[in-house]
Amino acid sequence: MTAEGAFPAMAESTLITFAELEFLLRAAAGTNQASIDAVRTRLDLQPEAASDIVTAAGVASLLTRGLCTERGGDVIPGDQVLGIVAALATWHTMSEAAGWIEGQPAVVHLFSGPTARLVVSPGKLGIYSVEVVDPAESLAAPLTRFLDLCTAGQGEAAAVFRSSKDNEPEVGLAAARNADGDWLLSDTVDSPDEGRPSSRDAVTARLVALYGDNVVV
Repeated sequence: MTAEGAFPAMAESTLITFAELEFLLRAAAGTNQASIDAVRTRLDLQPEAASDIVTAAGVASLLTRGLCTERGGDVIPGDQVLGIVAALATWHTMSEAAGWIEGQPAVVHLFSGPTARLVVSPGKLGIYSVEVVDPAESLAAPLTRFLDLCTAGQGEAAAVFRSSKDNEPEVGLAAARNADGDWLLSDTVDSPDEGRPSSRDAVTARLVALYGDNVVV
């Protein structure tokens, strides 16, 4: 796969299949296969999905959908694909947010680096929603937005976050609101084994304290 020009700092969300994702992972691997294997493990992609047949199906699908084009035997990525590959190839911080949104379980994976941040939301039947966003934004910002989605309305709510940069220890945070509106907060730095009384503002402040500078290059 060859690239022309620079990918945009931000691209709109799109849906891709597991086969398309396997092709993009292979395109991003280069000399850093361990990094790509870590992405595959985090997204729970099965080893058999990395086969040549699946990857070929992925590139064929990308070409059919117009996300890539073919020229002289080369696969030319469009802006969205170029951004995804760049993020996969350069990430140094892997993060995850989980909770319930409108009564349904939700998980979001973020791969952040100097070039781009890739946001991946697994769906049903091997479909993933992916979005390339500006890496200059603090990691705390999208995590706070996820918290807002999980805690919209009244009543019980909860969200869990974890993130690790390069080979540094993982940093985790859990926040919950009970039926009476009282907040509890726990994180791996201050209170890893039990929740402490908190508030919505205190949870946000703790997200900024733990993740605000987590992707600064």
